[in-house]
Amino acid sequence: MSGAIENHAARVLIEQAAALPAWRQREAFYAREEAARRPEVADHAYAVALLAWNLARALNVDPGTAAEIYEAARLHDIGKIAIDDAILYKPGRLDPAEAEEMRLHAAYGAALLSVEGAPPLHAVIARYHHERYDGYGYHALKGEDIPFAARIVQIADVYEALTARRPYKGPMAAEDALLAMCGDAPSPAFGRRSFDPGFLRVFVRLRLDTDPSLAAEATNGRDAAARREKIRTLRDYVASDPMLDFGPGELPDGLVLKASGARLLYEMDGEGAKVRLLALVQPNGSVVGGISADALRTALSSQPETSPVPGACAA
Repeated sequence: MSGAIENHAARVLIEQAAALPAWRQREAFYAREEAARRPEVADHAYAVALLAWNLARALNVDPGTAAEIYEAARLHDIGKIAIDDAILYKPGRLDPAEAEEMRLHAAYGAALLSVEGAPPLHAVIARYHHERYDGYGYHALKGEDIPFAARIVQIADVYEALTARRPYKGPMAAEDALLAMCGDAPSPAFGRRSFDPGFLRVFVRLRLDTDPSLAAEATNGRDAAARREKIRTLRDYVASDPMLDFGPGELPDGLVLKASGARLLYEMDGEGAKVRLLALVQPNGSVVGGISADALRTALSSQPETSPVPGACAA
């Protein structure tokens, strides 16, 4: 390519960038900074975005929203620009002060992406992608209080982190990463209760159906029998009832989870019996029924009223 053509191409790119909205120019600047300073962080972000997009489509999220989740997931870790390399690349466990600083990358990212005109979803995913369904995440949000898109990106983020090579660790095999994610460990230990139970089952099924390393013909060699058993365990998990993941009192009364990612919310009587269906939340997050999304979140977040202690008198 001649110098004149190269110069013309550069001018066209500059003119195109200048025509973008201010928020898009700012996001592009942060993304370039991230790629230049820490290319492996940028690579992680793109891999997470693709996994999240595939999961969103498997959940029948409409294409426009799935594309927005992809764009937001590309920037989910942008707040790490503000984290010191000594913390980001420390090979061992972080001490409490370092761990607290690392946790701030979610807030830093949300602040960077909260600019006029930017899609709110970008800041939401940056802030909440480290929440856990059991409530042991960065902000202690629990279950349905965690934004829908953040629950998708969280699964993609954890899986990519487990299966990727890092300066301080080797990659985990796909089946071992999935087994760790859907392991039956009681909270606050890491396992299936860390994730949206329906979304995780859909994600595991998606990986089993699309990852060549998990195909039947790939389970050959010396450890073939062990790998086939792991994959059989994963398929059993995909077909299992999400309600079995949680003990009594660990989910809001009236919430019934489905392996498809759907959930049902019932009105309960005083004896714990279902009276009527209030809402069906589709796997794509849409609410069907006579209850709004805000009212649904309020219903799921409300704590049961406590009866006064017998014999107690008012102050």
